[in-house]
Amino acid sequence: MSKLLLKSLFVCAWTFTATNFASAAAPVPQRIVCPSSLPDEALRIGEAKDGWIPYKSSPLLLNSAAPTRGRPEELADLAGFDTVKTKTARIDTYPLPLPHQHGIWMKCGYGTFNEVTLHKQLDDRIRQCKLTTFNGEPVVIDIVCT
Repeated sequence: MSKLLLKSLFVCAWTFTATNFASAAAPVPQRIVCPSSLPDEALRIGEAKDGWIPYKSSPLLLNSAAPTRGRPEELADLAGFDTVKTKTARIDTYPLPLPHQHGIWMKCGYGTFNEVTLHKQLDDRIRQCKLTTFNGEPVVIDIVCT
């Protein structure tokens, strides 16, 4: 085989490998949507005790969102994030450097004090989540992770 052919094969193989590696490393931006209120199916109330009857008079509305490291029971909230405030919103940017040993999860909080939370596991390749919480009621949060 000629040196020129070998060099061409090497360049093609390297380009193919580098392109595939780059596309595998960088995930497509993910838009995560927290439900605006806690679905009734998500809140199951067991048998009442001593004659007490449970009743939910209004929906539990979305109050907050944030990524966490690990499953919900690990209580692994992230402390390191940057905040920018504008006239219309608060933007929180969470850096998520690899590796994610216990996975990255999005936590959506419901009720005034986040009394109930919903959690969803995200793509393990993400490296950042940006949460834009718009001023006003009801709470609207735009979440994009890349």
